Amino acid sequence: MDSLMRRKLSETCLRSRRTQPRRYRVRLGTSQGMADGVKGEGSLYEYRLGYRAYITVKGKRKYFYFPGVTKKVATQKLRALLGQRDDGTLPRGKDYTLAQWMRHWLSTAKLKPAVHTNYQHNVEHYIVPQIGHLKLSELEPEDLERLYDDMLSGKLSTARLHAGDKKPTKRPLTPRAVINVHSNIRRSLTVAMQRGHVGRNVAQLVEPPQATKADTRALSVADAKAVLAQAKADRYAARWYLGLMFGLRPAEVLGLGWEHVDFTRGVVKVRRQLQRVRGSGLQIISSAKTDSGWRDIPVPPFVMAMLAETREQQMVDRIEFGNTYTEWAFDDVPAALVFTQPNGRPLDIGVDTRGWRKLLDAAGLPHERRYIGRHTAASIMIDMGEEISVVSSILGHSKTSFTYDTYVHPMEDTKRATSDRLGAFFAGS
Repeated sequence: MDSLMRRKLSETCLRSRRTQPRRYRVRLGTSQGMADGVKGEGSLYEYRLGYRAYITVKGKRKYFYFPGVTKKVATQKLRALLGQRDDGTLPRGKDYTLAQWMRHWLSTAKLKPAVHTNYQHNVEHYIVPQIGHLKLSELEPEDLERLYDDMLSGKLSTARLHAGDKKPTKRPLTPRAVINVHSNIRRSLTVAMQRGHVGRNVAQLVEPPQATKADTRALSVADAKAVLAQAKADRYAARWYLGLMFGLRPAEVLGLGWEHVDFTRGVVKVRRQLQRVRGSGLQIISSAKTDSGWRDIPVPPFVMAMLAETREQQMVDRIEFGNTYTEWAFDDVPAALVFTQPNGRPLDIGVDTRGWRKLLDAAGLPHERRYIGRHTAASIMIDMGEEISVVSSILGHSKTSFTYDTYVHPMEDTKRATSDRLGAFFAGS
């Protein structure tokens, strides 16, 4: 009996020894600044189809798990962690996944509504499905490069319905869309690094694709005058004159309230925008990208007269629609918009775009984006010889160089006149 018990005990101990994880001592070179064999440093052992290790940080053990890797890779990861500990870049606190961190960051980041919605779209449709499962400490530059390549090559769904599609399709995304996603990741990882959740910002090690410059242009003086000639009879004549003469953004014009129109001084104050935010509908937001975004623009008397006619038309609309007239409000505050539909509802993007195309058709011109009015205004003002600083102020830019590089397009008539003068000058050569 005693012999049988001893044999069973011996077999139990043997099985126990066989199931114990194999522990390894990692040789640490002097380049890491540590001597080989220091207790607790470089311990690495097999654990759940991978390797586990711990290092000592301020007298306390910090454990790490490297799943599904070879001993060589686990050793390299451990050496990297020891190096981070010694140079002060070892992550502290919770080891978030990228999905967890980006959602947390979005919930606390101070972003404009439209920017927040855009970033949230990027996170949920592109980032989380592809690399959201990765821990911040595991994230590598190559992970971002693969994500960007997949976006550009059309391997990811665009999460947007195109004409004739019944569900989102996989179409190549533009470099601009990839740059937007890259900016999203970079900004969030910058905060994670500042808070000690990650030792480096891998997005700073990745070069995003170069965005192709948009093929923007301006209407010629003749075409601009043709459009405005048609606009005179339009219900929203003042809206089109403010856009083509002074370069107000479409959202800025549509966001104007009557408190922003000073009939005594003949001034229009640009303070806010009316934008449609995905998932939230129409919203009133500040127009100030920079301090110069808020601006007062002197307006000629004939445009002020158009604004007065717009106000009178609204009064007529109120009487005609009676109880069905809508006093549109944002956050329970009446918006008192200058430009509204006959029933009092705001002019959203769709209504405004249809009105713009109607004017272009009447003027015999091809369809262009509404934003071309801003480019046209800037180009005409410069072509008239106005100071670039004045043009920048009217457009709401803080830097004159941005105005000149982005919005100024030499008029065809001016280029032709220059060419003719050059031809006359060199004709006798």
